Amino acid sequence: MIRELIPYRDFERDEVFACISGLIKSAGQIDESSLAESASWYCDCAAKMAAAAERAGIAGNLWQTWLAMLVAENENPFSLAHERRGPLCGTMREFAMRDFETLFDCLHYDLRSIEEELRLGAAGLLDDFVPMTAGPVSFGRTAGAVIGELAAAMAAADSPAGLYEAAVSFYREHGVGKFGLYSGFRWDAHAREIVPAIPLEDISLSDLIGYEEQKKAVVDNTTAFLDGRPANNVLLYGEGGTGKSSTIKALLNEYAPRGLRMIEVYKHQINDLETILEEIKLRNYKFILFMDDLSFEQFEVEYKFLKAFIEGGIEKRPDNVLIYATSNRRHLMKETWGDRLDKDDDMHESETMQEKMSLVDRFGLLIRYFSPEQKEYLHIVRSLAGEYGVEISDEELELGAIRWELKHGGFSGRSARQYVEFLAGQK
Repeated sequence: MIRELIPYRDFERDEVFACISGLIKSAGQIDESSLAESASWYCDCAAKMAAAAERAGIAGNLWQTWLAMLVAENENPFSLAHERRGPLCGTMREFAMRDFETLFDCLHYDLRSIEEELRLGAAGLLDDFVPMTAGPVSFGRTAGAVIGELAAAMAAADSPAGLYEAAVSFYREHGVGKFGLYSGFRWDAHAREIVPAIPLEDISLSDLIGYEEQKKAVVDNTTAFLDGRPANNVLLYGEGGTGKSSTIKALLNEYAPRGLRMIEVYKHQINDLETILEEIKLRNYKFILFMDDLSFEQFEVEYKFLKAFIEGGIEKRPDNVLIYATSNRRHLMKETWGDRLDKDDDMHESETMQEKMSLVDRFGLLIRYFSPEQKEYLHIVRSLAGEYGVEISDEELELGAIRWELKHGGFSGRSARQYVEFLAGQK
């Protein structure tokens, strides 16, 4: 019996679910006047389900996969409560159990009878889908694989109670919605929403050669954050190409399984930070707001908004959010010789300078990345050459590396990688 949903009411707004469930309800009652239109709707749904399964690289029954996707993505009071591992009893639980009785009937309904009624001439149209590709890969976590596992667990459920348990187990392990399926995000100012960043850069902490002390400081702060212990906002500063941004990206790949999520926010989006915070502050994840290459010119006032955001107002700053930023400037603000000439005109010089430099004080952990010396630079080159399988004598490799850095901005990890990639491309 297909009944109206309550916690999962949003399913009805999904075109595919609304169409298929509607056809199930009207099975055996489709007349000749609506036969062609109903068949067209059904095929439209099949096309949408097949396209989604192809993008995600999920094999199996398309209808069951689609229901699993809806269960995984639907954020409602019931699913969010299980993500937070909060109160698990009450009336909402009874409403959810009622919904899962309906979903169980939908999940196990033999759609071949509808295909026959619609005279499609292809019984089992939605069964045993095989994707052409493995789907887009998100380093360390694949959303398609996660949904595929849920689909298998739901299909194996032999009762509504079993289906209920499959969904609850998924919420407790992965969470719900986009934060349960993905780990890296960016703020889309036009759409006014947080959107997944796919795919993530394939980089790990072990790939970053050198800077062991700096990496340890960042890792220790991040693990304290994930463990619920006090942790600081972090500023990584220093010369370009030294691995500041790569260190932060590698953190996400390393700790996403422990509930770390990262949202990249650009400088011109600082005014949207409060909007972002409203969406994430009650979720059961630890969020790093990542601001890459952060710096401000004299005429830019966004730093005041960022300073106020970090400092907090009347509302307590949530414990599940930190800011990690990178910059080539120690104080984040551009300083010129003209600033010194202005001193004679400033009646409160010390206060003005303190205002300009005070943003950096909001970052409790300041980590400097130095450009490597020649010896360390050549060590990075040799390590990367081995990783890329570059076959060349050490003497020729090092001589080329020194020539390369003279034309490409000096000794840095970025120059080393660009040189080795150039060699690898010549094979």
